[in-house]
Amino acid sequence: MVLVSTLVEQLRVEAPATVPYVRDLFFEGQDADADGCRTRQEVLLEESQLDPVVDPPCTVTTGQWLSYYDNVLHVDSAAVEMDHLVALKEAWVSGAWSWTDAQRQDYANDLDDYRTLNMVTASVNSAKADKDPASWLPSYLLVRCRYVAEWTAVKWRWNLSVDSAEKSAILDVLAGCDGQLKTWLPDKPLNGQPPSPPLPDAVPVYRFWSPVYQGHFFTTDAHERDQILARWPNIWTYEGQRYTAYATQVAGTVPLYRFWSDQYAGHFYTAQQSERDAVIARWPGIWSYEGIAYYVYPANSTQTDTVSVARFWSETARHHFYTADAAERDGVLARWWRTWTYEGDNFRVPAAGVPTSPAPAQPTVPANPGDTKNCGDFATYSEAKVWFDTYFPYYGDIAKLDGDNNGIPCENLVGAPPR
Repeated sequence: MVLVSTLVEQLRVEAPATVPYVRDLFFEGQDADADGCRTRQEVLLEESQLDPVVDPPCTVTTGQWLSYYDNVLHVDSAAVEMDHLVALKEAWVSGAWSWTDAQRQDYANDLDDYRTLNMVTASVNSAKADKDPASWLPSYLLVRCRYVAEWTAVKWRWNLSVDSAEKSAILDVLAGCDGQLKTWLPDKPLNGQPPSPPLPDAVPVYRFWSPVYQGHFFTTDAHERDQILARWPNIWTYEGQRYTAYATQVAGTVPLYRFWSDQYAGHFYTAQQSERDAVIARWPGIWSYEGIAYYVYPANSTQTDTVSVARFWSETARHHFYTADAAERDGVLARWWRTWTYEGDNFRVPAAGVPTSPAPAQPTVPANPGDTKNCGDFATYSEAKVWFDTYFPYYGDIAKLDGDNNGIPCENLVGAPPR
């Protein structure tokens, strides 16, 4: 599902073609599955709300059809006509003039998407004719949002253009609809290359690490990045661009939701709506929902030229860690497996935006020092933390410096993070 407003912006805006229209080139009315039912009869059978009466070999005579343009029910098949939502002539001037005969035939007889063909009141179909939304909209006001959403989807799916007046009319209707109005789409248009422009440019995702809070922070907002650099340099260490994502939703992407926890002094990100809803319902006193951070591809996406973003969890730090860098992921798995538990791939992002890193070297395992230190052996927290981080990944808290198991050793030393 994708926002209709996003699709509108992806459609090509072009003046209607002036190539003379030839209706016969669409080869309307085929029997695609050779069952004796041509396209009109197939649509009548599909859309009837009651079991229809069919005379052999395949003539639908009665049933019940709702003409959604005017919200009128019909029981006589003679009272309804099969309407191409985007009329054949409108498709022609929007790009179908350049299609092959096979493509035009597929469009005229499109039974794969319920939006392309509709049974409607005959007089309404005549009034609509080949008009676009700038010249005609359904008289039944409650379906206008649906109508322009489906119009947009059909145009996107068949890689058809819109003219400027048509686009303005669609946007005018959408302005009065639910701002989150969505529609279904295939992975890509059926004809030709994706619409121009196919996608907005992906934006950098900047990453910070806090040695104080033992957590990461991600943002696509350069202003927010610069504020953190200026105001909290002792808390947040800037790690640069780690991958790219989309500031607005594009086809195939999903929102990445962001939470903040005062208790854990960190953020949590998820691309799964069910996980977002569970966190909101179960831990409202711990996690505050901050909305959508940016847009990414779901973990199971087949979008080309993308890479997985791995997610880790640290029981001691009480934070998640995310990386799109396979070398970094493997390094964490090899060296910090006691600290970070690998939770799998959480979402996907464009491969081109991920900085390349050398493959991780095999870690040199230090000798076990045993219980040879206590906090009094260190002058500062930094010294204790360096010693702790050297041995903890391999032997755990061997010297028992972290009494409350929060990942912060020797909390009473100078320089320790606030409790």
